[in-house]
Amino acid sequence: MKLLLTSDGISSSAIEEQILAMLDSPPAKLKSCIITTASSKKHKSQTALSDQVCLRRLGVACCDLLDIEFDDPHVLSNYDVIHLNGGNPFYLMLQMKRRNAVELMRQLAQQHRLIIGVSAGAMVLADTLEHVNELNQIIGYENMDLEELTDYSGIGLTPLAIVPHYNRFIADNHDFEQKLQQLELSKNRRYERIKDGEALIIQGDTMSYVSSG
Repeated sequence: MKLLLTSDGISSSAIEEQILAMLDSPPAKLKSCIITTASSKKHKSQTALSDQVCLRRLGVACCDLLDIEFDDPHVLSNYDVIHLNGGNPFYLMLQMKRRNAVELMRQLAQQHRLIIGVSAGAMVLADTLEHVNELNQIIGYENMDLEELTDYSGIGLTPLAIVPHYNRFIADNHDFEQKLQQLELSKNRRYERIKDGEALIIQGDTMSYVSSG
């Protein structure tokens, strides 16, 4: 399994180099896609468009924009690199479940496709989304939950619960780290903090961070 989890997409040359290092074949022989479902802007999401440009610049043969809410999820089997864009993790998870794409994503991960998760896209790759609303409450964001989503289970590619944009949250709320630690104690669970510009790399049983700094 190969996962690259980020806060703000392919935002540094270090992350670009890491993507190239994780590919099994030359980029020109590979196809990639970006799932835009989580964003309210869908295919007009700035992060999706920027990362599309980055993947093309890295030499990947193609980079298509897909919306799993409407596009047939089975087309994901055609891609070597699958990128899940950010937005509302609950909405993305709801559509993945409605479209029977969860088990497919698990199968593709087992086939060693490179899966890139950005913010919400990284969150849904974990085993649960139950901490998302608690994080939003600490930060002061509005509740993102959806009545239609009654099961908070994620895709389950990693047990790590992701906290993206950690540096932003610290800057906006000086008590954020203390409250996050309190949440960790109450849940008896560690949350993986990812700053903008960073990527958390998971390959098999190994985990490492990459950053521009």
